[in-house]
Amino acid sequence: MIRPTLDEAKIIAESKQCRVMPLGTEIYSDEFTPVQVMRTLKTLSGHCFMLESAEDKKTWGRYTFLGYDPKKEIT
Repeated sequence: MIRPTLDEAKIIAESKQCRVMPLGTEIYSDEFTPVQVMRTLKTLSGHCFMLESAEDKKTWGRYTFLGYDPKKEIT
């Protein structure tokens, strides 16, 4: 994944070169927990999701993927 800076993302958005731009960043867990970030995303959209890499309920996962406003939903 290409990870533009916020300023680069703004320039790309203003140029209207693309309609959708996926963005990603790494947040170390000593700053915010995935649940804290999820609460923030819920203020932006009612359609949020969290995917974790944990193998069972007793261990912490190494990765957490958060997102909001998906183009499609599976129910």
